[in-house]
Amino acid sequence: MSVKTKRKELTSVGVDIGSSTSHVVFSQIVLEKNDNSRTEKFEIKERKILYSGPIHLTPFKDARNIDFEHLRDLLLSDYQSAGFAVSDIDTGAVIITGETAKKENAEWIVSALAGEAGKFVAATAGPNFESVLAAYGSGAVTKSTDTGETIMNVDIGGGSSNVAVCKDGRVVATTAINVGGRLVAVDDSHRIIRLEDTGRNLAEAVGLSLEIGQVLSDSDKKKLADALARALLDCIQQKPLSKITSMLMMAPPLEYDDQIDCITFSGGVAEYIYGSEEREFNDLGVFLARAVKEKTGELSLPVGKPEHKIRATVIGAGNFSLQVSGSTTFLSSGFKYPLRNLPVIEPHIGTRKPSSTDVKEAIQRALSRFDLIEGVDPLILAFNNSVRPSYDNLKEFALGVVSALPNTIKTQTPIFMCFDADIGNSVGNVMKRETGINNELLSIDEIFLKEGDFVDIGEPIIEDVVVPVVIKTLVFDSE
Repeated sequence: MSVKTKRKELTSVGVDIGSSTSHVVFSQIVLEKNDNSRTEKFEIKERKILYSGPIHLTPFKDARNIDFEHLRDLLLSDYQSAGFAVSDIDTGAVIITGETAKKENAEWIVSALAGEAGKFVAATAGPNFESVLAAYGSGAVTKSTDTGETIMNVDIGGGSSNVAVCKDGRVVATTAINVGGRLVAVDDSHRIIRLEDTGRNLAEAVGLSLEIGQVLSDSDKKKLADALARALLDCIQQKPLSKITSMLMMAPPLEYDDQIDCITFSGGVAEYIYGSEEREFNDLGVFLARAVKEKTGELSLPVGKPEHKIRATVIGAGNFSLQVSGSTTFLSSGFKYPLRNLPVIEPHIGTRKPSSTDVKEAIQRALSRFDLIEGVDPLILAFNNSVRPSYDNLKEFALGVVSALPNTIKTQTPIFMCFDADIGNSVGNVMKRETGINNELLSIDEIFLKEGDFVDIGEPIIEDVVVPVVIKTLVFDSE
């Protein structure tokens, strides 16, 4: 069946809950059908920021808990100022970043806010995902396409620095480190009122003993900032990690051996690096910016200026988190959308003409890699370059999937599948016809998923066949 819709406009929200600040951005995303595509795939043709909310200091109840009610009130007031109701929002993402993702109520808060923010808003966290969103939101990814340069974007916030290497319009490498401007904060009399565990550990490593209520001198701020900047530079230069740098790493070290042409900085601390902010917020931000700027000379790299700085991550969350499926999907009618936080399992089959046994064993191996219990744990099977679309091949494939999921079949649990090629509908139809299963079935296509991802899937947005998808990571490190 041919899809008649040519164009679809969506209103998207991005919400960033950071260690220092929180903010919201509303955007318009325009989907258009590519008439030159054999598969009638819808593509994102335009992204436009409609409203950028003010920068709020992230409210905390205490050292370990975010103040949900206060935060929600701030964000809802931004909705009112922007002229949007929650029901107007089609998609988007809430991301919780840096040290804030370690708070005891972080996971609950981001899920609750996502549930209240719109029809299909994803709850996300995780340092590498933040690196990707910041790279897109800063403009570094687009700039790498426009200029042909390989650009390293370093997003320095209140609790973390997120590094992404951008080449040919893609993020090709990421890492993250606990380097941020608000690991320690003071009041107007310079007494410490906020001390993250990372800040305390760093202080001990450089010979300082810090406690709440203690006066923090400018010389001690400089000492802490210098150590943070040194660790950040070691991280992005891929030097052997010192004891301090190792302690601060939040993700595996950067792995990129080719040439970097330019470095850009985003995040709140970048506002100081580029001289667009002069106010001080009683933390390490100004000192960290000076130290990073000083040490960046070691890189022998030109420093570029990004399109967006402090709002890079939130723009990335609102504008670049969404993907859309192909229009050749198979969707049973009984699903209650959105489907949230499905872990991606990627069976590696090894041939495009697999037997049912090949498929069954590949799925079983993939399940064992993740310690998931078949029939109990929700998941989505991602098949990339997996099967040639002849009827006999699809029949063998479908039989293999069903034989790998005996508990799922027995308990009538839904089966979720995703294909990188446009065969979602064909697989669904053949599976229903040839196996006789009664399970609800979701088989989407033209989206590439990989192991370690999580996905949210929203209700169909175009003629009951095209679904919105947010591919993300979910990492809540409460230590």
